[in-house]
Amino acid sequence: MKVRWTSDSIRVRITPSELSTIKQGQGDFITDSLIVNGLPFWSTTVLSHSGRTTLVFEKDNATVLIRLSPQDTKELCRPDTEGIYLQDAATDIRYYIEKDFPCAHPRAIEALEPSTETFEPPAGFMERKMD
Repeated sequence: MKVRWTSDSIRVRITPSELSTIKQGQGDFITDSLIVNGLPFWSTTVLSHSGRTTLVFEKDNATVLIRLSPQDTKELCRPDTEGIYLQDAATDIRYYIEKDFPCAHPRAIEALEPSTETFEPPAGFMERKMD
């Protein structure tokens, strides 16, 4: 999972195997943490959930928890869906869960990003990204 946040949004990109874990059923989850000096500094968890999709901030353990509804999970599993785009009414935070596709632009060697598994891009994806 890759996580990017700004002052008003959280963007999560997931791999095919992570989506497979989420769609297993209620309670299955993926998580990633930033570890500083051997301790978790903050975490993001995406969890399958029987209710509606919600964004929860667990202050005590510095975790952003996204509970994903069956409907949103089903939408995310569709081959032509690139992501789901949501907004938390209470905080106005926008949050997204997107499929991780291959990079359309070459990566700088200095980024030292490990290669990861990615989804097959939908028709027209690379052309849109190169504009």
